[in-house]
Amino acid sequence: MKLLVATGKDMFFGQSRKPWVSLNTQRFLSCLADIGIDCEAWDIHRLAHQAASTEGCDIFYTFSQREHLRHYIATVMLQLSRHNRIIPSAGLLLSHENKGWAELLRKKLGILEPKSWFLSDAANWEELDLSWPLVLKTTSGTNSRGVWLCRDKDELSRRIRMLSQPLTLRQRLDFLRRLYLRKGRSYPGYPDFDPAADARQWLEYMTPGACFVLQEFIPGLDCDYRVIAVQERFYTMKRLTGKGDFRASGTKKFVFDFTPPDGLLDYARDTWKRFDTPFLAMDIGHADGRNYLFEFQASHFGTSAIVLSHGCYEFSGDGWSFVPGSSNLEETLAHGLARYLGKEA
Repeated sequence: MKLLVATGKDMFFGQSRKPWVSLNTQRFLSCLADIGIDCEAWDIHRLAHQAASTEGCDIFYTFSQREHLRHYIATVMLQLSRHNRIIPSAGLLLSHENKGWAELLRKKLGILEPKSWFLSDAANWEELDLSWPLVLKTTSGTNSRGVWLCRDKDELSRRIRMLSQPLTLRQRLDFLRRLYLRKGRSYPGYPDFDPAADARQWLEYMTPGACFVLQEFIPGLDCDYRVIAVQERFYTMKRLTGKGDFRASGTKKFVFDFTPPDGLLDYARDTWKRFDTPFLAMDIGHADGRNYLFEFQASHFGTSAIVLSHGCYEFSGDGWSFVPGSSNLEETLAHGLARYLGKEA
């Protein structure tokens, strides 16, 4: 099938060092062509205009952290996924900047550690059998933004309340108006209408809420491991936690010269193979011989583990071997995509 590379304006492809920096898209396309991939770059708006007639293609798409563009790209790609193969898959597209969807997908694929719960509003967690402390996460955010360690129920309740904006003064006054100044009001056709009950229901409806993820806390970690799978090549990086903090994401304390703990690469490979994607960035905790998938991304992930690495790990029948060398981002991604599409690179 023909490969369409869906880009933004001026061939922008959002998978580089920062959200506002593009890949060298022309280099990426040239690498694909050299491998023998029949590919063509299409602006995402062109794809949207021709979505009804675009069928039977592989579509490798850009992404954006700008909210309106992220929504636009997701809308277009989900529609195109009905008659084309989009890369990454629709499930992984919906996981981007949506940790709730990601947690549900992780469980569906049988990855159950650490334990987690995807919830909405504060009251829904009180019936759960939780162990303390635990981690509270907003459904979006990177570099540890929107991630807190809650040591007891009071701290969790306080943090959840902080996730939602309070009612405005105008809304509070409107509630009082509905409660006290509508006592004689009725609605034709609705004989059970009660102004006071309606006012309280309106208040509950208008009160802001929030979706969030609760995740089991794994104690004793001074780092986690960022492992990026690029179609059977695995790039590794150790991320140290900050002083007095349990979070490793966002600290920029990277270690590249280390030996992965026993079982980490096997776990990363098994995890990647459960997803339908050429690329998967995994944040993995390792403690007492066990591995825990904290988060994953299949698009718009941090690439330091690739571009700053001294090589990658590859698996063969004899086990794991380290292949030394530097990596160019565009070439690495092009070769991984080509192997995913069944072309030797």
